[in-house]
Amino acid sequence: MKGFLLKQTKKLLIKRFTAIPQIAIITGSGIKVFKEYSPTLEIKYNQLPVFNELMSKAQSLTLSSRKLHTIKGHEGTLKLYKINKASVLVFSGRRHLYQGYDILDVTTTIKLAYELGIKKIIMTNAAGGINKKLKNGDLMLITGFIDLMQPTERGVLSSIIQQPKEVKTQLTSLIQRKFKRYICPGVYAANRGPSYETYSEIRLLQSLGASAVGMSTIPEMICAKSLNLDFAGISVISNVWNPNHKPSHLEVLNAVTRANNKLNKLILNIIDN
Repeated sequence: MKGFLLKQTKKLLIKRFTAIPQIAIITGSGIKVFKEYSPTLEIKYNQLPVFNELMSKAQSLTLSSRKLHTIKGHEGTLKLYKINKASVLVFSGRRHLYQGYDILDVTTTIKLAYELGIKKIIMTNAAGGINKKLKNGDLMLITGFIDLMQPTERGVLSSIIQQPKEVKTQLTSLIQRKFKRYICPGVYAANRGPSYETYSEIRLLQSLGASAVGMSTIPEMICAKSLNLDFAGISVISNVWNPNHKPSHLEVLNAVTRANNKLNKLILNIIDN
């Protein structure tokens, strides 16, 4: 069924595209790209068959789960931009496992990009910094990840007894090689959420080698790799763990807003390469 909806959505978009996109960007909480540009196409997710099916699924969840469906900072809009000579498709907002969606749902953006013939994807997110060298507003290139989001054949805690999975893609290598003045490498850990980590959880993640922690992106990376796409993950460090401070979603959005200019400059440079 989802394959049929993907193909329907592809046909609808191809008819409306002014140009076929070469690269896609997925934005995380509060992240806004290309504010100085006007999109050539802008369409709400709920107007696209494959996303409309997800909206219907959300309506069937319990009342408590349904409240989680709309998250501030996730616009839920697909936008097409012409950036210099490149056509860029922006998925403004994503779905999360903690909203009641499953792994097939949260990777819909990746599969739709693949159906459209896009070969490169930049995935962004807001993440909490747990490496003491990171500061609010820093950009972190995901060069490895620790998946604590979903069960595996060894159980949900299998990542605790394994080394972080390395991210080795051409796009990641390009960013490390050419733009290291903008961004630092690090290992991204993801929990299912929705929650901020306790002191004990932070200590555990630090011992596993994590630099930052969030609640998304890893399923998208796994899906992109399985489809042989070139991709990179970029975390905006939106809060830094402190035993005397309680983080909030508002704080995350404010920190990301302040870092948007730095992120945009980096993304524009990546596109030009």
